Amino acid sequence: MRMIDRSLDLDLLAARRPTPGLAARLGNAASTVLRAWFNRGALNRLNELDERQLLDLGLTRQDVREAITSSFFSDAGLHLTIAARERARRHLRNGYPD
Repeated sequence: MRMIDRSLDLDLLAARRPTPGLAARLGNAASTVLRAWFNRGALNRLNELDERQLLDLGLTRQDVREAITSSFFSDAGLHLTIAARERARRHLRNGYPD
């Protein structure tokens, strides 16, 4: 069997997946709401940290405020991760802290 035949077989397997039923969709929606709820609790705990502790995490108070004021279902963890990584990149590129 050639490589192209194997890739075609994999494509056929991916196309045969059944669509999720009502129970699976409701379970996914419930888990999304619960995850958003727990993330909001984590944001509130981050808001209680002082500036030095936030800077140890690579965050500032402004980053946490922006994540708190975002919509309920937006991924606040992703926002904070991107902010911390950008701050680390700037620090490494420029050689000095914020």
